Amino acid sequence: MVANIGTRIVEVGAGKLVLEGNMTAEAHGFPTSRGTIVHGGAIATLADECLASVAFTVAEECETTVTADLKVDFLRPATPGRLLARGSVRHRTRRLAFCEATVEQDGGNVVAEARAVIAYVKA
Repeated sequence: MVANIGTRIVEVGAGKLVLEGNMTAEAHGFPTSRGTIVHGGAIATLADECLASVAFTVAEECETTVTADLKVDFLRPATPGRLLARGSVRHRTRRLAFCEATVEQDGGNVVAEARAVIAYVKA
């Protein structure tokens, strides 16, 4: 699924991550009376990948991440093209990370906000 949205890490640091997705009208488009918009599932996938990946930036050795809970608020339609997901870890416990992200249209308009609880499991 992640390969389908063409993700690429733009910036990464401990507890911070920017992920890029290239959404095309053919693969991710949803026709509307106002023109083609990006399907919400593709936006949610980009947000989820960003959230799990940002949690991984603060993982212990031999841990991997899985999404335990995901909430996405869609603020406005996105058009096909480059989308950026900017994620951060708000808090980490021994087994969980509480993370948040925004998804922006190329140009800075926020199209979605997401929050997740990410669980750490032994790899």
